[in-house]
Amino acid sequence: MSPRTMQYGNLRMTLPEGWSDGTQIVATGPAEQGFRSSLAVSSEPARPRETVTEYAARVAGMLSKVTEQFELVSERPATYGSVSGFMREYTHVARGVKLAQIQFYVLREGVVHTFTYTQRAERINVSRHVAERLFASVNLAPVSAPGASAAPVMRARARYVEPRFRRIIAA
Repeated sequence: MSPRTMQYGNLRMTLPEGWSDGTQIVATGPAEQGFRSSLAVSSEPARPRETVTEYAARVAGMLSKVTEQFELVSERPATYGSVSGFMREYTHVARGVKLAQIQFYVLREGVVHTFTYTQRAERINVSRHVAERLFASVNLAPVSAPGASAAPVMRARARYVEPRFRRIIAA
C-alpha cells in the first residue's frame, strides 16, 4: 500500500501529495454521571531514528501548550501485556471539567501509536485498571507485504431476511 493511501476497514482513500493518514479510532465507555470515559488511538510517523521516549518528550511540549491547566502526574517506560512503550499521565481542564489522561506510546516500524485513555480526574484512580486492561490488549501485528492490506477488512454483518421476502430477493 502506498504511503499516500489511507485505509481503515473497508475505507480506502488516496491522499494528495504532502498529506498523511491521521486516522483516529475512538472507543467510549459507559456513561457515568453524564460523562463517558474514552480511549482514542492515533498513529503518526516517527522521525528517522527517533525512539518512543524521544517522541514522547517531543509531544510533551505541545501538550502543555494546547491544554488548559496542564499538570504532569507521571511518565516512565511501561509494558502492558506483551507490548512495551512509554506511559504518561497528566491532568488538564476541558470545558470547565478537570480530566485525567493516561497515554501509552508504542513505536512499531517507524510509526508511533498513541493510546489515550480519558477519565474525570476524580475518578482516574478507581478506573485506572480499565486503562491498563485496554493497553494490555494491544496487538500490533507486523505490516503485511507490499500491496497487501494492512488493516482488516470489515465486512457487513448478515441481516435477517423474512422467509417470505427471500423469493423476491432471489428473483
